[in-house]
Amino acid sequence: MFYQIKKVVVKEGFSEQVVERFAKRGSIMEQRPGFIDKQVLVKKVRRGDEEVLVVVRWDSEQDWKNWEKSPEHIAGHKQKQGGAKPEYVIESSQDLYEVKA
Repeated sequence: MFYQIKKVVVKEGFSEQVVERFAKRGSIMEQRPGFIDKQVLVKKVRRGDEEVLVVVRWDSEQDWKNWEKSPEHIAGHKQKQGGAKPEYVIESSQDLYEVKA
């Protein structure tokens, strides 16, 4: 099993915009072979910057790579090229994990 975890840090009060973007069901990604499920997590904070994790579970690293190289995925990113990231996004990153036990 393979996990793709995206972390998005946003200004206080903006986590719901990120949740809305990633929580939609029935996306093209969800129809890809090897896709298992997706969870969108919001870190509990009292005040200050908010953190959203998008955890995508795949059957294998190869399934994830196939999604990353797919025409649908590439086209989605091309649509966003040149556009400025939303001002409420402070930082974003991605980590990849392989389940060993």
